Amino acid sequence: MTMNKKIVIVLGLSILISGCLSANKEKNYNFIKGLNEYQKNDKVSALENYKKAYEMDKNNVVLLNEIAYLYVDLGNYEEAENYYKKALEVKPNDENSLKNLLQLLYLQNKIVEMKKYIPMIIDKNSFVYNLNNFRLGILSNGEGEDIVEKSLLKISSNDRFLEEYNESFYTDLASVAGLSDNTIKYSSIIFEKAYKKYSNKNKDIVKIYANFLIETKEYRKAEDILMKYIVNNEDNLDEYALLKKLYTKENNKQKLENLKKILRNKI
Repeated sequence: MTMNKKIVIVLGLSILISGCLSANKEKNYNFIKGLNEYQKNDKVSALENYKKAYEMDKNNVVLLNEIAYLYVDLGNYEEAENYYKKALEVKPNDENSLKNLLQLLYLQNKIVEMKKYIPMIIDKNSFVYNLNNFRLGILSNGEGEDIVEKSLLKISSNDRFLEEYNESFYTDLASVAGLSDNTIKYSSIIFEKAYKKYSNKNKDIVKIYANFLIETKEYRKAEDILMKYIVNNEDNLDEYALLKKLYTKENNKQKLENLKKILRNKI
């Protein structure tokens, strides 16, 4: 090979590498700019910049998930689904994409599609897998009671559900309180663990757990956790409302009257 040909090849490679680096830099710039716009709540501008980045890299799973998440926030579930599915085409069995897609399918009561994607979760002992089977059981109404029980047994036997706070899970859990004795048993175990971990920093778990206890007629236990919260926190009107519900349900007229006096003084 002559010296001139070598120089041409080296120059060509340099231009190619430079072009790739420049394109990657522009993609990253658009992505970061989109993130910043989203933080400012400018969702339209954020989407525009995400789309610019997407046109330069259509196989970026993180970017695909961000676009899908933004579409959910914009209320466009159809487009959100499309982008989560694109992410799974790039990286099948990606747990984050599956988790987000299944959450979206559940919100839309899409049982058939949930049945399609749940088996794609590799770790059958994971919280994501058991959570979505639990939700599938809820959507199946009477036919799903057995699925609900089996899923809650698995969740209650493994503390992986505590790795991150999932409020919608606890709300769903409270909604199936009266399904069966086993449902109450497994739900109680889960709530007890969640309450111990989160009650000091999360008001919502206190309310959801207390409501569950009221519905399952564990009145004294519900009263204890509500009173504990009220004593230690000034922002407690919701907890007083739950106490009122509790005393009304158990027909405790004396405590109800005392509570009314406290609330009159408080207001």
